[in-house]
Amino acid sequence: MKKWSYLLIGLLIGVVFATTGNAFADQIKSMVGQTVAGEYSVKVNGNSLSENAIVVDGKAHVPLRAVTDSLGASLKVDGKTIQIESSDNSSSKQTNTEVKTYSGKYQGWPVSKLEERKSELEKFVSDTEKDKENLQKSLEKYNKLREEYSGNKKMLDNLDSETKGTEEVLQEAETNIAKYKTELEEINKAIASLKLKSVVSQYYT
Repeated sequence: MKKWSYLLIGLLIGVVFATTGNAFADQIKSMVGQTVAGEYSVKVNGNSLSENAIVVDGKAHVPLRAVTDSLGASLKVDGKTIQIESSDNSSSKQTNTEVKTYSGKYQGWPVSKLEERKSELEKFVSDTEKDKENLQKSLEKYNKLREEYSGNKKMLDNLDSETKGTEEVLQEAETNIAKYKTELEEINKAIASLKLKSVVSQYYT
């Protein structure tokens, strides 16, 4: 019995942890000496805690500090109030702030318009990348023809002209692809921001 009394007091003190006030003094005194009906292991997200829970007078008493630590939550005592704040809550607040401060190129655009523009850009990228592949194949073909007609100056001159023109178009295609992809990244940020803001607003309004 002495062992369980010490354990019970230890669990209660673990809840209060660093406080020296009398906030829980009456509760502790009222439970000292009572029979511990059982002991239970505690798992949080599948991981067992080093401290067990006990049952006294039909109520389970869990080591709160161990639980909050395993969840990555902060715990503090303010007067007669135990305050617990989860890391998820902090992340939500931070995300909410990030959503509010979005001020990119597409600020003010509705999601429907952003999605429409995104589809256009994705098609531009796809079509231009196909053009780029065909242009690269043309350059490979010109190189093979250049070897085949190495002694034909007129043919080589024509091939040089075709090669130069193809390289210029290829460079333009690569520039356009990079431009489209940059715009797509910005649109994705705007869409994600608006969707996240919509989700967060359901919990903060």
